[in-house]
Amino acid sequence: MRSPADRGEGAAGYLAVILLIAVVVGTLVTTGIPGQVVAGIRGAVCEVSQGEECENGRQPRESATEPAGDGLPRSHNPRPVTRDEWGHRPTDGMRRPPDPTEDERRRGKEVAGQVRDHLNDPWYKPWTWFDDDPPDPRDALSRMSPGELNALFGELSDDEIRRLLDMDGVPEILKVRADQYLLRRLEEIKPHSIEPEAPDGITHDYVVHPLFMKPDPELTDIAQGGVGDCWWLAGMGALAHTDKGREVLKGMITENANGTYTVRFPDGESVTVTSSIALKKDQEIAYARVSRGMWPAILEKALAQKKGGYEKLDGGRAGEGMEILTGKPSSNHDPEDVTRADLERWLKEGKAVAVSTKHKLFVRGKRIYEDGTLVTSHVYVVEGFTDDGKVMLYNPWGAAHAELSMKEFGNHLWDVDVNDIR
Repeated sequence: MRSPADRGEGAAGYLAVILLIAVVVGTLVTTGIPGQVVAGIRGAVCEVSQGEECENGRQPRESATEPAGDGLPRSHNPRPVTRDEWGHRPTDGMRRPPDPTEDERRRGKEVAGQVRDHLNDPWYKPWTWFDDDPPDPRDALSRMSPGELNALFGELSDDEIRRLLDMDGVPEILKVRADQYLLRRLEEIKPHSIEPEAPDGITHDYVVHPLFMKPDPELTDIAQGGVGDCWWLAGMGALAHTDKGREVLKGMITENANGTYTVRFPDGESVTVTSSIALKKDQEIAYARVSRGMWPAILEKALAQKKGGYEKLDGGRAGEGMEILTGKPSSNHDPEDVTRADLERWLKEGKAVAVSTKHKLFVRGKRIYEDGTLVTSHVYVVEGFTDDGKVMLYNPWGAAHAELSMKEFGNHLWDVDVNDIR
């Protein structure tokens, strides 16, 4: 290691740089600049000080979780609790789990100490930067049993829990390893840490329903709720109307041993959600129906989590929903250019087909909208044809379906989206 003098620096200048960086870091802390920036400045301290810790490749203070086999940090690729680890614990989120054993309490207290050390780590004090870093609690959480997790959160205060849930990756670890009863409590302590963000007045409660009522998802399982995501529900329905699409939908969802569901999107992102559903103030289901199987509500909830809340699902293209589900582009067609032979061929080839209706500004004087045959600014699934040659359109509401002649199809729809699932 070269001394400051080797680089043409005097001792006073060397110390001045250290003090300047310390002042800048202090300013960043008080102004709320993201931790990544502060970490970068800490790196600059290494460059200036050329301390032994830096030469050993040690990053000051901002510890990262060990990469998993796919290169992602462990906290972003958490290992779900196994069936053997879970045992006979309840999974519905309403029944209290067994009390922790003495060994589980002992482990919970031990990790609680690690959590407090990490949360209270004075990284903003420059004179502590080269101390040993406290263990990253995410490493411990990813290896704890459900009983140990219950014991841990029994040791922490509500404020400590909120701060822990703010750590990147912690909610994801808990959602695949903890009792849903505990997850319910954590959501009460820190809203939207476990459940997707929803409008005021929407609450979550747990239900016990099978993921699929029949061996495979079906188009008739789809029934939209109180958010404008017809494009997403219709996309699911269009896939559920094909053999290959049913395979895709089933393959996206994994039921974890603790009763949560992990949804794997074709873009590589995995989202884990609980089995709770959103309810309105009158306790009516707020969003997708679950009486014919949980799968539409689970996929809707996963996308809400992925996008940042249920309100982010309001409005979209028919083709977009199918693209998110399949990872393959949808082709868009002008209804006036689409023939019956086109529709029959697409359906026979196992493609998902959906149509969009016109905005209310463009339907004045059109009987087919005014008499309720079609809903404006809405998406339908193309099912097939009636005996008399009309196009059958499935409404993702689960009701108010439509039948159109090919002339009406060409004149009164906005566009046709086709997705080649294969």
